[in-house]
Amino acid sequence: MARFLKNFPPGPLDYYRKRASFDWKQMKLFIDTEEITEYEHNVYRELEKYPEYNVNNLTPRSLDERRHLALKQALAYRTIELLSLQSLISDLKRPAASTRIMMQYFPDSTIKYSVTDRLFTSAIVNMGSDRHLHFVSDAEEGKATVVMPGGMRTTATYDVRNKHFILHSPDFEAAKCWTGGLGQCSTHAIVYAKLLLKGVDYGLHAFIVPVRDAKTLLPYPGLKIGDMGEKIGLNGLDNGFVQFNNYKLPRENLLNKFGDVTEDGEYVTPIKDPNKRHGAALGSLSGGRVNIACICEAMGTKAITIAVRYAAIRKQFGPDPHEEIPILEYQTHQYRLLPYLAAVYVLRIFNTFFNEAYFKFSLDNILGNNKDILPDLGVEIHAISSASKPLAGWIMKDAIQECREACGGHGYLKASNIGEIRNDHDANLTYEGENYVLIQQTSNWLLKLWILVLDKNKISTPLHSADFLTDAGHILRQKFAATTTNELCQLESIIPIYQWLVCHLLQMTHNKIESLISSGNSSFWAKNNSQVFYAKSLATVFIQHFFLKQMIEKISEADDLSVKNVLQKICLLYGLWSLDKHVGILYQGGYAHGPDASILIQESILKLCADLKDEAVSLVDAVAAPDFIVNSVLGASDGMVYKHLESAIYSSPYGLERPTWWRDVVNCNGDIKNKL
Repeated sequence: MARFLKNFPPGPLDYYRKRASFDWKQMKLFIDTEEITEYEHNVYRELEKYPEYNVNNLTPRSLDERRHLALKQALAYRTIELLSLQSLISDLKRPAASTRIMMQYFPDSTIKYSVTDRLFTSAIVNMGSDRHLHFVSDAEEGKATVVMPGGMRTTATYDVRNKHFILHSPDFEAAKCWTGGLGQCSTHAIVYAKLLLKGVDYGLHAFIVPVRDAKTLLPYPGLKIGDMGEKIGLNGLDNGFVQFNNYKLPRENLLNKFGDVTEDGEYVTPIKDPNKRHGAALGSLSGGRVNIACICEAMGTKAITIAVRYAAIRKQFGPDPHEEIPILEYQTHQYRLLPYLAAVYVLRIFNTFFNEAYFKFSLDNILGNNKDILPDLGVEIHAISSASKPLAGWIMKDAIQECREACGGHGYLKASNIGEIRNDHDANLTYEGENYVLIQQTSNWLLKLWILVLDKNKISTPLHSADFLTDAGHILRQKFAATTTNELCQLESIIPIYQWLVCHLLQMTHNKIESLISSGNSSFWAKNNSQVFYAKSLATVFIQHFFLKQMIEKISEADDLSVKNVLQKICLLYGLWSLDKHVGILYQGGYAHGPDASILIQESILKLCADLKDEAVSLVDAVAAPDFIVNSVLGASDGMVYKHLESAIYSSPYGLERPTWWRDVVNCNGDIKNKL
């Protein structure tokens, strides 16, 4: 299987590659599996055949040119069998792998395809019935489609007399905005609107809504639709808005798997328990957030690849005045980059697991398997994705910015590609739910579980993310026990600390809300005024614990001791680096006393950074995309930074030529004197 993994060309990076304690190929095969490694190789080879993809994404283009290129790439995407839905479900590790590949290559067109084809189809299959399958055929024939949760003030009122719904947005504020693909190309949309039957609000339901004529792309009467304009990044994607004005829609266009409306206006549902009905629907809506955490990881991987390779080549100062050393040798640089490299690995393991779990949930939902656990699983997937998406976004936002700064002035060049990565990643922090709002879904779920804990119930969830809460009483009595860095740098040492943090913050958040309610606050304001320092911190440590749990389970499967040892250090570095941000809570809650805990955590972080310094280049090699995708003068696998930098500068249209307006420069003093 290693035949798919070619040796890197000899060059300046050999110094660190030879110092690694493990074989990067064995690392790659372990974390991604042999099957996925072969799959990635085949996708890369396939992409090279397409002229639509054999273009440089750093080439300046007008907005219209970028939109047209993204459309052509999205259409090409449809024809690549390895990226088809049938291919992805043949091995449930493929969805995460395909996301990593395509989001590092051309994110604009990948999102366009994912939203307008994959997400649309998934929504119909998961929430619709046989009467909606012809819309899937429409999508496969290339008729652009899109999914839009959007504003929640749009209503769908059933007209009993005429047997249709009336969609209406009361004002522009209620318009559906920022929907990918809607700006110029979409002909259909899945719209979420409040279902109103005989004056009763049945909450949000999904509808398939035709928005443009498929032959002319002109909008239908009764709606106002358009493009949001140029953005910070992802400008190949046409984000749009739509506002409905008493727009008529057939009754059959309601996606009716979880609830339907009869011809005479009666509401019927196969799931009588509204909580379970809500849970099943929540799981179906989580796909975007599950995928975004993977997108964040992919973009962070690309940035850290560039920054680590550059740090191994860039030399500055040294103990010997006649010889400089790589900046990777400096403690400050190790601390700046290596925790983010560790985060990339932790997220890669988690995302592979979580994407697989989500796709299995979706398939079971379609096939009618495991009906008893699907509602609870849907709720848990919703809770996990509502924290994994924000945390992955925040970590990689900081990682990309740190990588930009760690590459100095050269990192500010467009040819470094880090600026493009940063701008494109920025959208991950907002779409599919504003992060500070979204993460409240996780803390709300945990608070419901805490009520069960207080009533002495056993907690057992399908993905086992919160099972440890059953032992909350015992966990809350524990104290910080490590006395040396060796004791702290053990996987079995950090998990109990995170479990204590979750239980402590859950208890504190619950008590804070109850106290505010007792003081006369409504439940709404009690929860809103318990977010900072309480609920948000709770959701954060909960998902960090789950990240680590998945990483540790993966490490336990490793047979190669050299691979296992490095992954343990990676896991510990991420865990302790993240824990350092929660030290104040450990002291406030009485888990730690005196300076030892804080000092040990910091010393352990620095020790792990030093231990991983010689491993960093090979760790990057195991997760890096090919050079044609990394597309950076600073991050090529041959390490020839200055050769690529020289070529980029000299080939620039501005590099060696005087400007066309050079006369304005030489005559500027004369012009000023004449005016005086």
